[in-house]
Amino acid sequence: MSEEINDMEHPENKLPDSLGDHLRTMMAEKELNRFREQLPAEFLSDASEGLNQLKNTKQLESVLQKLNHQMHRQLAHKKLRKRKRTIGDLSWTYWAIIIILLLSIVGYVIVRMLMH
Repeated sequence: MSEEINDMEHPENKLPDSLGDHLRTMMAEKELNRFREQLPAEFLSDASEGLNQLKNTKQLESVLQKLNHQMHRQLAHKKLRKRKRTIGDLSWTYWAIIIILLLSIVGYVIVRMLMH
């Protein structure tokens, strides 16, 4: 009943029956209603078209696993690129600067002592 009322209020957010059935098995009705309100109409049409191409639920599970794996791989790649852009661990840089300064001071003192 609440689904029909929601569909009357927001006809552009009406889920296709096949998509609605699949989503009901995965989430509660309240979550489904919130999810439905956030979806753009283009996504709903693409999702229903894709679900109509699938013959059984075993195909759906394999497609979902492939998409999830691909999404994790892309996100990991983006995180790696973002990490490379940052300077990283600066402790080695600090130690290198301190050692170079100490070597230059010691070198200056040695040269100064040899000149006198």
